[in-house]
Amino acid sequence: MEIAIRNITRDNLGDIPGPCKKCLYWEFPEDLEKLSQQEDSGSAEAKKRAWFVKTLRTFGDCGKIVYQGKTPIGYAQYAPFTSLPQARNYKSLQLEQLEAGAVFISCLYITEETQRGTGVGTRLLQSVLSNLRRRGFQVVETFARRGSANNPSGPIEIYLKNGFRIKDETDPEFPLVRLEL
Repeated sequence: MEIAIRNITRDNLGDIPGPCKKCLYWEFPEDLEKLSQQEDSGSAEAKKRAWFVKTLRTFGDCGKIVYQGKTPIGYAQYAPFTSLPQARNYKSLQLEQLEAGAVFISCLYITEETQRGTGVGTRLLQSVLSNLRRRGFQVVETFARRGSANNPSGPIEIYLKNGFRIKDETDPEFPLVRLEL
């Protein structure tokens, strides 16, 4: 079946794959505990939707959905560090070293496990990077995971294979990686 990668827009926000559409890890770290205790995930979904609407308006394209046929199987999210406050809680991020204009990939995740390791994640990452280059951004960073592919930000191997270099290893499990576009 054919794979398609589309930018997230107001029209397809509902297509964000299951676990990702109500994940507030990067956007609202102060609300994580409160919202995770609620049985109704509608408030988390509404908050995520509001974040996307605001970020689309102020930053532009900030996410992509991978479709296999009509089924969403993957997701990427990216924005300035200032739009993703959870990044401040990582030891590897030194706020004084942040460059104005650096974009942060907060999520690069193939939710359909049978599609992991098939190149879909690489295609998704390349689509994000192509978008950022076209828009004139010069730096992209993320926290990649070492030793496990089970990480919403993606395994370190995918980033290193696509030209990223390790910028900071203060946290050896989640090093900060960087690509100059």
